[in-house]
Amino acid sequence: MTDVVDLVSQLIRIPSVNPRGRAEPAETPLAEFVADWARRHGMTADLHEVLDGRYNVVVTVPGDSADTILLETHLDTVETEGMTVPPFEPTIRDGLLYGRGSCDAKGPLAVFLTAMAELAAGGPRPHTVTLAGVVDEEHIYRGVLALRDQGINPVGAVIGEPTSLRMVTAHKGCMRCRITARGPGGHSSEPWGKTNPITTAARIVDYLADEYAPALDAKARPLVGPPSLAVTMIDGGSGPNVLPESTTLTIDRRTVAGEDPHQVWGELRDELLRRWPEGVDVAEPHIVDYALETDPEDPFVRSVASVLAGAGHNPEAKGVGHGTDASKIALDGVPCVVFGPGAIAQAHTPAEFVPLDELHAARKVVGELLRSPVLDTKGAQAR
Repeated sequence: MTDVVDLVSQLIRIPSVNPRGRAEPAETPLAEFVADWARRHGMTADLHEVLDGRYNVVVTVPGDSADTILLETHLDTVETEGMTVPPFEPTIRDGLLYGRGSCDAKGPLAVFLTAMAELAAGGPRPHTVTLAGVVDEEHIYRGVLALRDQGINPVGAVIGEPTSLRMVTAHKGCMRCRITARGPGGHSSEPWGKTNPITTAARIVDYLADEYAPALDAKARPLVGPPSLAVTMIDGGSGPNVLPESTTLTIDRRTVAGEDPHQVWGELRDELLRRWPEGVDVAEPHIVDYALETDPEDPFVRSVASVLAGAGHNPEAKGVGHGTDASKIALDGVPCVVFGPGAIAQAHTPAEFVPLDELHAARKVVGELLRSPVLDTKGAQAR
């Protein structure tokens, strides 16, 4: 059996920091490594260019059925500035593996690859299994969107992210946009009769915090709670003695299942322009993501829960506040769960790590799932 810890260590050594829109093939060396590794272990692998020389990698183990289980995770990591451990030199200490991407998400990637390698080596294969390692998850999700364009139609998907070995079936989406207040500007010694954009922006912040956000409690969903809104950035002013001509707020509006982020933006824009009909602009969203809410009674989800319970782990469905690629794959009607070793609290941190015991436990769960028939609605084996 290929050692999952050794493979994570190899993956950490290959930098794959998201370039945030710069034209750099950031994840491609990692995609090429994954493809070569998979082929050496009896699997087929293909590279698919997304943009700027950045490639998704798709690995397949054919099964007795054309029905496919999709394993999906991302190749990119966040930046390494400020890290207190060597970002690309894996370090093991006190049962923890340190390095950038160790839990988000090279740990899940290694879990998927080693489980598939064992499947390829022999034994029952009730399903075809496809792994997609995609680019750009940490920025604007272009890798998973390109994957959707390939038309993969699995019976279910496991999205590799740090979940502390819990089965996540629901998470929030988001709508992020900028609100700009404008004024004539001028000398600060003569402010009378002039609209100060900073004052307008302050009033908008008060409205969002005191009226808009509290009303969101009525939209709460069982696993993730209510939507939320936070003002996350403010920019304005050019000098201490100058009235600014503009002030811009950036907001992060988290959505729940049943909310369309574009509609959320439109309704918020209309309300702000009703209250401030002059001197306020609400830009179209610069980031939009969808919420996830997979039916816990879906046969694929119940199969994952059954494997978790059999391995002694908590099989109950869980919700989280952050987003994943699962929400994009679910748009095509695919039942999705998010699962992996490590905790989201460690992702993006200066000393990112993944526990070794969780790597091994996740590897066992995924390996068992790939050999388990999906259950029908009555609990019988359907495939």
